[in-house]
Amino acid sequence: MDAEALIEDLDADQRAAVTVPSHLVAVIAGAGSGKTRVLTRRIAHRIATGSADARHTLALTFTREAAGELRRRLRRLGLTDPVEAGTFHSVMLGVLRQRRADTDRPPVNVLADRRRLLRDAMSSARGRRVDDVLAEVDWAGARGLTAADYPSAARAAGRRPPTGVDGIAEVLASYATEKRRRGVVDFDDVLAETLRELRRDNGFADATRWRFRHLLVDEAQDLNPLQHGLIDVLRHGRDDLFLVGDPAQAIYGFNGADPSLLIEVDDRFPGIEVVRLPRNHRCTPQIVDAGVHVLRRGGPVEALASERGDGPAVEEIVADDEADEATRIARLLSRHDPHVVRSGQAAVLARTHAQLRPLADTLRRAGIPVRTGRTADSPIDAAVRTAAYNGSAGRLRAWAHDTLEADIALEPDDGTAPDPSGRAAAEPERRVAAAVLDFLRERPHGDGAGFRSWVATTNPFDDPDDGGVELLTFHAAKGREWHLVIVSGVESSLVPHRSATTAAERAEEARLLYVAMTRATDQLVLTRAARRGGYRRAPSPFVEGLELGERPAAAPPSRTVRRRPDAVLAALHRWRDDAARRNGVLPVQLMSDRDLASIAAARPRTAEELQDASSVGPITARRLAPELAAVIERAAGEPGSTGAASRSG
Repeated sequence: MDAEALIEDLDADQRAAVTVPSHLVAVIAGAGSGKTRVLTRRIAHRIATGSADARHTLALTFTREAAGELRRRLRRLGLTDPVEAGTFHSVMLGVLRQRRADTDRPPVNVLADRRRLLRDAMSSARGRRVDDVLAEVDWAGARGLTAADYPSAARAAGRRPPTGVDGIAEVLASYATEKRRRGVVDFDDVLAETLRELRRDNGFADATRWRFRHLLVDEAQDLNPLQHGLIDVLRHGRDDLFLVGDPAQAIYGFNGADPSLLIEVDDRFPGIEVVRLPRNHRCTPQIVDAGVHVLRRGGPVEALASERGDGPAVEEIVADDEADEATRIARLLSRHDPHVVRSGQAAVLARTHAQLRPLADTLRRAGIPVRTGRTADSPIDAAVRTAAYNGSAGRLRAWAHDTLEADIALEPDDGTAPDPSGRAAAEPERRVAAAVLDFLRERPHGDGAGFRSWVATTNPFDDPDDGGVELLTFHAAKGREWHLVIVSGVESSLVPHRSATTAAERAEEARLLYVAMTRATDQLVLTRAARRGGYRRAPSPFVEGLELGERPAAAPPSRTVRRRPDAVLAALHRWRDDAARRNGVLPVQLMSDRDLASIAAARPRTAEELQDASSVGPITARRLAPELAAVIERAAGEPGSTGAASRSG
C-alpha cells in the first residue's frame, strides 16, 4: 500500500485524524463526516507506515454489518494481512471460548431467545410483563450487576421501574438461576465473564493485550460500562487506542450506554489527542441546518457544516390523523422518482414499532414495495427454533437438506406456474436451511443449540440489498443513509416520547431525532398528525422555530410533458447499477445521482476532468475515468441522445 495515496482524497480534518502521530487518539466525528473512511484509512496508514501490525490490530464496533463493511473497505485499500474486526460480543465470545477450552471448562452456550427464558423466569411473578423488566435487565447487564448489586445501584441512579426495584431484583435472581440450570449465558454475561477473567489472571490479560496491541473502537459514544472496563483492561500499559464517535449521536442511554467516555475524554485519558471532523459530506446544507436546530433543543452543539451544494428545503406534511398521514406518505412515494424507491434509497422512519405496521399496510395497498426489520416472532425466527430442535449435527444437516429438497419439489413438473402460497410458506425455512449448512461448514460437529448461538451472534438473515422502501424505527436507522427520508410522527407524545420525563432523557430524544433526520442525503420530509388515536397532538417542540416548507395535500392537475431521455445519463445509471451489483453495494453508495448528472453534463475524458465534474477523489477518479469515458462515448452516439442531437445540429 502507498501511504500517501491513502490520504490523497481526504479533507484536511480527515487527513489529520488518519496521520496524527500519537497512538492515543479520539476522533469526534459528526454525522456524515466520513468516520468509517477515517477509521479504515487510519488502520491501513499505520500498517503501510510500519507503526502497526495487521495481525495484532483489533477494530471493535457494534453491528455485524459495520464490522463487515470495515473488512470490505480494508480489502479494497489493498490490505493483504487480515485485521480482526468484529462486534464486542463476537470478538469476546471467541476469546472466552478459547479461555474455557484452555482451562478445561465447559464450552460457552449463548442464549438465543432471551425473551422466552426471561418469561420462564418470571412465571411465578404474576402481573409482571417481560417488556416491563427487559429495560432493567439490559441496564443491569450493561453494568455487570448481579441481583444483589442491583437495588443499591438502581436507587443511586434514580431508576424507577414499573414493578419496583425489589421486584426487578427478584426477577434478576430468578433469571440467573434459570440460566445456570440450563447451562447458558446471554450476551452481557459473555462480556462480564471475559472481563472477570482478564482482571483475575494477569497472564491471560497480558496474552490478550499482546494479541490485540492496536485497539480501535467505532461508535465510542455507545459504549456501556462493561465495554468501558474491557477497553481499560486491553489498553493497560500500552495506550494504543483510537476512539471514533459522536456525542451528538448518543441514543442508547436507555440500554445502559454511557457516552461520558467521549464527553469527558480529556479527563478519562490524560494526554489524548482529540481531532474533530465537523464537515458533513453526506447531507445537504438544508438537512444539516435542520438537524443542528433540533440538537440545540437538547443542549450545546459544536459547529457543524455541510460540504454539499444546496438541496431542496426540508418539507413538512401535516395530516388530519394517522390514517391520513400514512395515505399522504404513500402518495408522496408513489410520485417520487421510481428509481429511488426500487433501489432501496427511500426510508420511512418512526419513533416506535407500533407506528410502522399501519404505515407498511398502507404502502403495500398502494403498490409500493416495503422492507421491514425482523421481529422476535418472525417466520425466520420460528424456522430457527424448528431447526434447532434437531439436536445433533447429523440431524441438523438432514433437516437442512430435506427442507431445501422440499422447496425444490414445490416447482410443478407439468409446466404450470408454481403455487405461490407454497413457496411463501417455504421461504423462511429455505433461508434457515441454507444458513444451517453455512454453520456446519464452519463447525462440522455443531448442534442445534450451537446453531441458535451462531445465529444470535452473526445475524445472517438481514439482506440490505433488497429493493423497496425501508420502514425502521429511529434507533434501527442509525448508521444507515438514504436519498429520501420521511420522518413520521414528529409530534408531542412521540417526539420526544412520553416516557422521557427527565432533562437527560429529553436531551437523548433530541439526539435521536437528529440521528433520524441526518439519515437523509438529499431530501428530508417530516410528517405529523393533528390527531392520533383520537387525541389532539401538537408539533414536536424540537422543531419549533424550524423553517419548513409545507407540502400540499395533492398536487394540482397539470399537463404531462414528455421529455426525450438523455442517453448518456441513462447509460451512466446502467453502468452504476451493474458496478454496484458486482461490488455488493447499493448504487448510490458507489456514486450519487448528483454526480451522475454532473458527469453526464460535463462528459469528462480524463481523471482530472472527472474529479472536477464530481465529488470523487483522485484515486477513484484515476480508476474510473477510462471506464466512464468509454460509457459516455458509446452512449453519445445512441439514437435519442440529446448531446448527439445538439452536436449534429
